[in-house]
Amino acid sequence: MKDRFLNYLHYFRGFAILLIVGVHCRTSIPWAEDSFMHDVLFYALDFSTILFVFISGFLFQYLHEQKFEYYPYLLKKLKHVVVPYIIVSVPALVDKVFIEKDAAWMTDFYKSLNIPLQFVYLLLTGKQSGPFYFIPMICLFFIMAPLFQAVQKSTYFSWITLVIVFIGMFSYNYAYYATIWESLVYFIPVYLFGMWASKYRSVTIGINNYVLGLLCAVYLTIFCLEMADVIYIYRLKTFGEPHYFFPDFNWGKLKVMCLAIILLNVFYRLRKYEFPTLVTLGNFSFGIYFVHIYFINVTELTIRYIQSPIKQNALIFLVYTAAVIAASMITIYGVKKIFGKNSRLIIGS
Repeated sequence: MKDRFLNYLHYFRGFAILLIVGVHCRTSIPWAEDSFMHDVLFYALDFSTILFVFISGFLFQYLHEQKFEYYPYLLKKLKHVVVPYIIVSVPALVDKVFIEKDAAWMTDFYKSLNIPLQFVYLLLTGKQSGPFYFIPMICLFFIMAPLFQAVQKSTYFSWITLVIVFIGMFSYNYAYYATIWESLVYFIPVYLFGMWASKYRSVTIGINNYVLGLLCAVYLTIFCLEMADVIYIYRLKTFGEPHYFFPDFNWGKLKVMCLAIILLNVFYRLRKYEFPTLVTLGNFSFGIYFVHIYFINVTELTIRYIQSPIKQNALIFLVYTAAVIAASMITIYGVKKIFGKNSRLIIGS
């Protein structure tokens, strides 16, 4: 099953970035108390970064299944991930070092560092802005690439993946409120699951309607149980000592990993159709991930400055998310027009 351009995965990536931007838009403006739509969006959108990591694992396996050259691989990631990360981080770095000097995560150790070392600390932890934790975390995956390559060639790859995925269902801590190491532990099972889905894509993409329906039923069942507060999802919004595993099974994580296989199959079945919007979103996905948070921050500051009592509802959320996506895409398009083929060094797209 060699789809040369993997257009179905490109559609998937475009859809995933929509969900990720939706998560951040949902959390940036207050909702009315006891809002049903807020709860729907929380359980439908949160943990969407799992989809992005799943796609990364799938692509790594697909592109490097037979041949893997470590140093050219690292050089490519340095140029197209690390360099734009540093460039796009500049406004957020300046804000954290010179303006916002009392964020919740700022420890005495961080405050004792001189300014150059504070810049280094921020870049290594992603604490300069909410979504930026993802880059130093995914860089650890790049460094570990030979290990992943060796694991996928193992006779016991499926068993290793199964065990690690199961253990990973007891992890909750990741993202801005966690350490990079907690995020790594949280996402390694997802990355391996993406690799497994790619290695055995004749099975994972070729499932029949009965199995696809069963996965949809699992997803909807967990979603409904979450909505009914039968299943509790940790809302980790504090900084504290690293906590890698919990005694409770993470049903929300299982739900989104089921969704990854569902979407993989849906977009594969739609691969013969043209979806220009999803193609553009897929092309710009990394750039959108980098810049969208700035438009959200500007919106938050504006609302705070004018002291607006605005509360989100379904319509405001959709318009807001669409506006952030549009502003991000216009920005990326402008950078591409100015810098041409070098735009990936500037903004990642």
